[in-house]
Amino acid sequence: MAQWCLGVDLGTSFSAGVIAAEGRFDILEVEGERRIPSAVMLDERGTLVAGRIAQRGIAISPERVERNPKRYVGRGRMLLGGVPVAVADAMAALLELFVSEGRRRFDGAAPDCIALTHPVAWGPDRKAVLLEAARQVVRGVRIVLIDEPVASARYFASAGRATGGSHLAVYDLGGGTFDAAVLTVDGSDFKVVGEPGGSDEIGGEVFDEQVFAFIGAQIERLDAEWWEQVTTNPERRYVSYAADLLKMAREAKEALSKFETSSHYVVGINEDVHIARGDLEDLIGNEIVKTVDILEETIRGAGIPQDELAAVFMTGGASRMPLVQQAVRDRLGDRVRTYDDPKIVVAYGAAQLAWKLKVEHRDPEQSVGLATGTTGQSVSGNRVSQQVPQQAFTGGPTGAQQFPAGTQAGPAEGHRAFTGPDGGHTGGHRTFGAQGDGQGPGQRGAGGAPAAGPVVAGVEKVMDGVLEARAEAGRVFVHQAFETGHFLRRLDGIEGRYDRELGFGRLVEWAVSRDGVAAVEQVGPAQVLVRTLTPDLAIRGTHPLQVWGNPTVIAQGRAAWVFFQPRQATPVDTSVGLPWGEIGHLAMIELDLGGGFMFQPPQPRDLGPYAQWFLNEDNRLRRLVDQEGPSGNEPSPSVGAPGCTVVLGQFNSNKPMFQNRHHDFRPWQVLCLVDPGGVVRPTVREPGRSWLHQVVLHNGRWFTSSSAGLEADTADGRTKLVMPRPRTGALRWVPAGGQIYAVGTDQVSPARGWSVGIFDQRTHTLEFLMGKQSATLAGHLTSRHRWERPRLVADGDSMWMTMLDAGRSRLLHVTPTGAREVHRTQGMFEPVARVSTGLLCLHRPGDTTGATRDQPAVLVHLPL
Repeated sequence: MAQWCLGVDLGTSFSAGVIAAEGRFDILEVEGERRIPSAVMLDERGTLVAGRIAQRGIAISPERVERNPKRYVGRGRMLLGGVPVAVADAMAALLELFVSEGRRRFDGAAPDCIALTHPVAWGPDRKAVLLEAARQVVRGVRIVLIDEPVASARYFASAGRATGGSHLAVYDLGGGTFDAAVLTVDGSDFKVVGEPGGSDEIGGEVFDEQVFAFIGAQIERLDAEWWEQVTTNPERRYVSYAADLLKMAREAKEALSKFETSSHYVVGINEDVHIARGDLEDLIGNEIVKTVDILEETIRGAGIPQDELAAVFMTGGASRMPLVQQAVRDRLGDRVRTYDDPKIVVAYGAAQLAWKLKVEHRDPEQSVGLATGTTGQSVSGNRVSQQVPQQAFTGGPTGAQQFPAGTQAGPAEGHRAFTGPDGGHTGGHRTFGAQGDGQGPGQRGAGGAPAAGPVVAGVEKVMDGVLEARAEAGRVFVHQAFETGHFLRRLDGIEGRYDRELGFGRLVEWAVSRDGVAAVEQVGPAQVLVRTLTPDLAIRGTHPLQVWGNPTVIAQGRAAWVFFQPRQATPVDTSVGLPWGEIGHLAMIELDLGGGFMFQPPQPRDLGPYAQWFLNEDNRLRRLVDQEGPSGNEPSPSVGAPGCTVVLGQFNSNKPMFQNRHHDFRPWQVLCLVDPGGVVRPTVREPGRSWLHQVVLHNGRWFTSSSAGLEADTADGRTKLVMPRPRTGALRWVPAGGQIYAVGTDQVSPARGWSVGIFDQRTHTLEFLMGKQSATLAGHLTSRHRWERPRLVADGDSMWMTMLDAGRSRLLHVTPTGAREVHRTQGMFEPVARVSTGLLCLHRPGDTTGATRDQPAVLVHLPL
């Protein structure tokens, strides 16, 4: 029976496959096409179908079709016809088309090896989805993963388009992502130099949406009522119209690669719409420039002068656009090479790798993947080296193999997660938006760290079962959780001894100040006991309270506040005419931590309506706050002032008496300043301004994070936009003593990329300190859940924070003069409290998710 291998590029918009047999490689035509749409549809029988059939279903049942299932990888389930569908199932239906066609050609025989490509920035969790999909389609078959730009480079190298020993770069602009990489070529083998770059926010699908909006503006001028129905009405006919217009937008974009103008007839309004090539270039020009910037930064990060590059190969369907090719050629000259079908190049490279592995590992006892099931192997060029068990690469069971992009160990730390207003230098300092080689004045100490990372000798275990630890006025308090109950304990040194303790049934939230502790203990479904404690953990007072959801506790000096929802919040969404979120009320009580043991119980105060709007991740989760929405936000203590702040999200609407649907939704926000003594000063946010996500009163100056970005008050009282917010990301201020830092992420969902900078109070600019596009911040900047808070802690004028890279935690020390990595380890490693001898951290070696930590960990001491 014939033996064959398969390479598949499951793209965002289109997918392609190449078969390898006896050293020959052939494009696999599926449904008579070299490229098939990546669409999937759940038909009326509950069966997933993919490809052309699914694409045709858009016109009939658009609610049952997802055009781009790859975009859901790492984001949860998609909703098809009202039914939640796992993204792995959708990707499996797409892969099945290629496997079935290959089996047909080889008399039903299964492939020996399947190589699947993926964007270079995908982490273990997203790769695991791809592996799960493959295992649904084939059993007992070796499965390998390869970065998309590496697959492209493998094809070009084997085709003899670059001389042995030369360097080449890959520019891969696909439907959903952009990737860039630099490689050294030696015949048909290669190795990656430096760290690949890329963006999940730039691709052909984004361009389609921009053309859709451009065409929509013309339609709105011609027939505003029809356009409103198309963009807002959930009826099937209007959803179908919207799908047709999006298809029209894609066709217009593709036509402009050959023609100067493109005209299209819109059936719904009996009118023509037009778009010229110049219009398209105006729409996407900035994104194209950004891709070339990323490519040049990747080349610089690899340490390869441009004149030493033998070629720059362009792959990905969107790379065929004239504007794209011209922009790359303007920067890199005649080194640029294209291919008649850049989509096929990636699948070719994957198939070549699959066949290479088959030839090199004919003995099943020596093969990798499902055949061994023990130790994984990393393949780079012509060298096979033993590595850690496979779970460390794939995030899933043993049996699939991840091929790293290369063997270059030192991470490239020069990525900027934020784009400044001018994209350059301001006030003599390197701003977050500055483009450079990553070795500017803001980046000190971290670039070029060895692969193993700094490992501090003498890390000592302090105690087990710790959920949280906090330090205040030289004292360290820990919250321990066991099956028998929770304990709040005060440590006596770092040897794990404690001199005071207090037991709880379940401690849900607590805060500590120099004058005492405020704690909330759960005693029933909506019943809690609010306790005030002395610094010695003696109970001063206990107050019963009815609380729904998670309360927030703030302690500062003698005062403490508990913010809570006095009644259950109501989930809402577009079915009732509101955004995806929750509405309710917010109340608070104020506690006196130094008021003696006998005093009147505090009286709750209703602060008013309180609404939060969330990202709709999978029609179930309500956890990540929508960065474009006017939400209420979590209360926070003032720094340098004796109080705290909280923002209420409020709205009004017209709601008929006999219909449960809101009309004319009008939102606003109310900023409340809470002073000790029960004084609350509300201020309505002016209409037309950006929505507040965070408010920090830091040493008498206001710092805010909003839907526009990071803002700060100047000396004359005016508000200045310091840094625009990334379109899909988030920014937050972190006060630390006399300094205030800015932390940001490129993407909220899925979490990706991070940066940290410091605010220069003289020039009112941000100085970039450190960042990395392919790594993530441990925790979420925008989550409502306390267990998903960012893993960072302020220490005087400095800050300790954790980021995640390749399944490892990297602990960073951020100071006004720079940032440096001080420790790297497997699993979750979270800073919690600074002590005189070092840093107390929580460590869970087996936890690599980085998002949620709601289980006890080991408290360790990191000597410094």
